[in-house]
Amino acid sequence: MSLDLTQEINEMISERNMSEEQVLSLIVDMIKSAYKRKFGTDENCLVEFDPTGRKMSVYQLRTVVDEDNWYSENTEIPLEDANALGIGEFEIGEKVRIPLDPKTFESASVQSAKQRSQQIVKDYYNDKVYADAKRKEGKLIYGEIKSKRNNGDYGVNLNLEIEALFPVRAQSPRETYSIQSKYKFLVEKVEKADSQNDPRQNEKGRKGKGARGVRIYLTRASKDFVKALIESEVPEISSGDVEIRSIARQAGSRTKVAVDTRRSDIDPVGAVVGAKGSRIQTVMNECDGEKIDVIRYSDDPLAYVANALIPAQVQRVVTIDPASRHIVAIVDDSQLGIAIGQGGVNVKLAKALCDYNIEVKTPQQFAEMEETQRIYENVENLFSDEAETEDAEQEVGEISNDKLGIAPDDTPISDIGLDKKLVKKLQERDIWSIEEFFDYSDDELKELGFTEEEIEEVRSSVDIEEEEDGSFECPNCHTILQAGTLVCPNCGVEFEFE
Repeated sequence: MSLDLTQEINEMISERNMSEEQVLSLIVDMIKSAYKRKFGTDENCLVEFDPTGRKMSVYQLRTVVDEDNWYSENTEIPLEDANALGIGEFEIGEKVRIPLDPKTFESASVQSAKQRSQQIVKDYYNDKVYADAKRKEGKLIYGEIKSKRNNGDYGVNLNLEIEALFPVRAQSPRETYSIQSKYKFLVEKVEKADSQNDPRQNEKGRKGKGARGVRIYLTRASKDFVKALIESEVPEISSGDVEIRSIARQAGSRTKVAVDTRRSDIDPVGAVVGAKGSRIQTVMNECDGEKIDVIRYSDDPLAYVANALIPAQVQRVVTIDPASRHIVAIVDDSQLGIAIGQGGVNVKLAKALCDYNIEVKTPQQFAEMEETQRIYENVENLFSDEAETEDAEQEVGEISNDKLGIAPDDTPISDIGLDKKLVKKLQERDIWSIEEFFDYSDDELKELGFTEEEIEEVRSSVDIEEEEDGSFECPNCHTILQAGTLVCPNCGVEFEFE
């Protein structure tokens, strides 16, 4: 027995926008679901369609067995009963196709199958809507506002079979929206709604009406909305000749866009702004007159920060602390308010655009800032010098002479009563003993950064002990010299006697 499902199949294809293959597969699933509920299994259920794909036949497959070995009336049939069906002669082990009338299935089985088919259709519908909407994600799209909800969100018709959501957080405070008005939106996000991410879930965790399905979120307040608008107006961006390097926005107030190019024959700012500002004006009109600053990106952070503070004119930019990315922009008194902007929006967006901690100062404020900094540095140096000297003394005292490369008979430079700072300076230049000091000529010592006064201070600190006959020992090479010798003939060290 076959059923003619031409009308039902054609309606599902047209109304649900499903393919014929998908509809037939759905019908098979529905029939097998009803069959399983009645017989306990669907493994021996066979559903076939005629060549037109509109007439369906359902069979129960049963294995022919001997009368003595017949155990299951749903999957097996005795040989005598099989031959009595009048559809042929059978042998043990063969399969018999017994026609069934789906209308004879129990009402509960049919109802279960219908519910399953409805869910399959709904899942297919959601998958199709999701796929269509997902292709629009991150792109601009026109939509008509159809409804307003109590929390201020709007429902928007995008011709995508379901209504999109335009939430309060995604609305520009500069704009006023009305029902049946059409706007350009950015499709911010598309997701399948479930108990984890459905915003309409109530406090008890139950999903609200219509929670299952697809959720489409729109925005006009994000920086990506402005970026997409600019990209749609500037063909040089699509071609790759101009690039948007960074963008910062305070919706309804101001947006800053940093652009760049690798081509020397293209002005990236001019390309984005357009002839007489035509391109950027189109974008500003779409944002209801929101100000948009287009600046030139620079690898030089000081130049980049100066550009980012337009429309203010910056005198110069000073790096205070590279580690914390702290920068001060110095502007004329008349430009201070412009640089900071109403409510601080201009400098705030410049910080976000450049990723620098930017302070704006007048020349007088910066001078006071420098003076304060010098006072702090002097106080810090006052304590740090003492600490460094103590540390140096402790460090030198803890290191043995042989580790410093001082010979056993040599005199450490720290033992001749020199000023501690001069000792440290000598040691920083790897001069650890008086003998090493005398290895250098005055000119060589001056090249190492020592002044004549420092050189004289070291030389005069060396005590030359005279013997009874007036002879003395050279402090450098230890040669015994005659009284009155002014230059050691062995090492060339010069002496002065008081």
